[in-house]
Amino acid sequence: MSAALSSKSRGGRSRGGPRLVLQPPGRPTARHSTRSVLKRFFAIAAAWELSPLQQCRLLKIPSPQVLERYRLGQAPRLSALQQERAALISHIHRSLTRDAAGEERAWAFMHTPRAAKPFAGDSPLYFMLENGLPALREVARLLARAGRTPGV
Repeated sequence: MSAALSSKSRGGRSRGGPRLVLQPPGRPTARHSTRSVLKRFFAIAAAWELSPLQQCRLLKIPSPQVLERYRLGQAPRLSALQQERAALISHIHRSLTRDAAGEERAWAFMHTPRAAKPFAGDSPLYFMLENGLPALREVARLLARAGRTPGV
């Protein structure tokens, strides 16, 4: 009998029925979530007018050719860190687009150089591209703390 259906408890005694063993989500479920994450990411990338190379750097994808495979749904699932990066970008975008004029303000915020402490005269987009995941986390934290677009 397989370990998943074993009727013995840890102590070796039988317990009345088969033991339930939880398994990680199946590949179709994981692929579906990757598709929805990527669809949202590509919509944000279009709104922010990101080049394919910028998109690769934000998601930590090795090349624009691999990025295109992701866009077409032909690439493997995103890693946990890539999913975190996409989620942070989504949170940043959501924080910037809370009202009707949000899309325009989000673009302006991402591309305008800021004198505030973490940016040191760079735009938030450049800051995130150059500093990777820690910068994504910092921008998301700043926007969450401010509760609105800081300085816009």
